Amino acid sequence: MPESAIENERDDREVLHGMRGGPGSVTLRHFRFDGKGAPTRFLILEIPPGAAEGSHTHYADDRNGTGAYEEFYYVIAGRGLATLGDETYPVATGDYWHAPLDLPRGLANADPVEVLKVHLTVVLRDPDRPEQP
Repeated sequence: MPESAIENERDDREVLHGMRGGPGSVTLRHFRFDGKGAPTRFLILEIPPGAAEGSHTHYADDRNGTGAYEEFYYVIAGRGLATLGDETYPVATGDYWHAPLDLPRGLANADPVEVLKVHLTVVLRDPDRPEQP
């Protein structure tokens, strides 16, 4: 058990270069909660100008080995371009969307100066139990 029930935002950051094939580097902040949130994970993406989370797909049958994850995005700050399937949408502070299984998704910073900061909730769906809510 951690020393405190409150975790600090400065802890547990990871820098991913070329995240999912996207340009630049993205800082990823994990909220681990000692594993108590499973099968849900909570993250913060910080995407600087010129960077992106590349387009990728999480399949229900996990055919590509990336996990059968549904993803829920919420823009905390900044402006970006969200890709869902074949469509691209401008997004900004306060916008949110759901990226279901089997649908390609990606996210790029669209601001020349400000960091795009996004709260991401990912939910693992067991490929052997598709009836999960």
